[in-house]
Amino acid sequence: MRKRVLRQAGALTLAALMAASMAGCSSSSEETTAQAETSAAEAAGDGAETEAAESTEAAASGEPVTIRMVHYMGEQAKRDALDEILAAFNEEYPNITVDVEVLSSSSYLATYKNYIAAGDAPDIMFGKPQTMTEFVEGGYFMDLTGQECLENVLPILVDECTVNGGVYGFPIDAQVKGTFYNKKMFEEAGIEVPQTKTEFLAACDAFMEQGTYPLVHPYNFIHGVFHELDSYFTSMADATGNGNVWMDSQNGVKDLSGNPVVVEAMEMFSKLASYKDAGDTAVDQTQGIQNFAAGQRPMYINGGWLMGDVLAASPDGEFGMFPTPWSDTPEENKLWVGIDDAFIVSAQTEHPDEVMTFLNFLASDECSQIWMNTAKLMTSNVNVSTENADPFIQEIKSYIDEDKIVSKSVNPDYTSEFSTAFRTKLQEFVTLDDSERDVTKLLADIDAEIAAIRQ
Repeated sequence: MRKRVLRQAGALTLAALMAASMAGCSSSSEETTAQAETSAAEAAGDGAETEAAESTEAAASGEPVTIRMVHYMGEQAKRDALDEILAAFNEEYPNITVDVEVLSSSSYLATYKNYIAAGDAPDIMFGKPQTMTEFVEGGYFMDLTGQECLENVLPILVDECTVNGGVYGFPIDAQVKGTFYNKKMFEEAGIEVPQTKTEFLAACDAFMEQGTYPLVHPYNFIHGVFHELDSYFTSMADATGNGNVWMDSQNGVKDLSGNPVVVEAMEMFSKLASYKDAGDTAVDQTQGIQNFAAGQRPMYINGGWLMGDVLAASPDGEFGMFPTPWSDTPEENKLWVGIDDAFIVSAQTEHPDEVMTFLNFLASDECSQIWMNTAKLMTSNVNVSTENADPFIQEIKSYIDEDKIVSKSVNPDYTSEFSTAFRTKLQEFVTLDDSERDVTKLLADIDAEIAAIRQ
């Protein structure tokens, strides 16, 4: 009965706040019943493991239950991996059915808010907890601290799912952002893999001189535009003490204008945009992947999530990756590592045992291997070997092992409508002609837009 009351109260509160603004949420909490023979202290600590085991056993032998999962994975390789995992889960837990709904990545936040306001929140959602803080603070996401599914996850990924001391997501992979490149095209052009910013821009110029545009630009995809900047700025921000620059902007602590590091980053962003042709403004993520797989361009600055579809389209292709260089000191150019997205549990779920059974299954070595082999993504599970993985995944593992990485958590993104406004301004900027792009004006426009949303 209490779960039904919580669900209705939370929905009414969110609906009222959505009418006033899209940023506010109410508070609620998720209580866990301790085992009768266990003390209160043990229930908060050692009892969690026993309870998880008993929940899993009950889920495997209980009545038929359907749990609902909503995601926005657009890459076919990731969807194939999820389908393979779901088939294995259904075989082991035939009484639990997972209904899957796919959303557009451009509208998932608004859809989640609508579902929650209607009292119809999915049991499992997809997203980045640190960019969805209003949901966390409103009590709509379940805290997964101490859950079995997190036991073998790379610690920096747990950090990126942490908000206000709680862990609000299970990340299935260790995602990277960097520059992915076609080894054959580099070899044929006689160009070495760049280690510094100067070498990187020189490589771009060399390809241009040979009549080849160097970069895939998915400028019709708002998030793809942001990935180009983020692939190097997180490392840059960390090295220069600007790790909280986006959140300081959002919270009114400090504008972007006048920050020399941000200005330098945007100047490089503008330089990258100069290596485009008119058709790039019509290229979305899917077309960009196809272009890269077909060898139309030698480099794609993006996230590792694209490589599953690239390899599916070009199974004999030879691809590598390197951190997008922003510095002429090679050691400063670190590989961006963070979550692609995490599986988030609704605090309104009426089937917490079955949901956690599914997340624990996702976190298993078997499923981690399936995800790495089929989605072509580096698993978050530190116990799973990459010995037989694709070469670029082994490259990622070497960066992690050698600590040549920077955690995305050091530079949190803008959240919700702030993020949309920021990325929209970036997208407008890159579509301008070279003579029209003005970094000073861009930053002033972003500052004004962020301030307007904040009021």
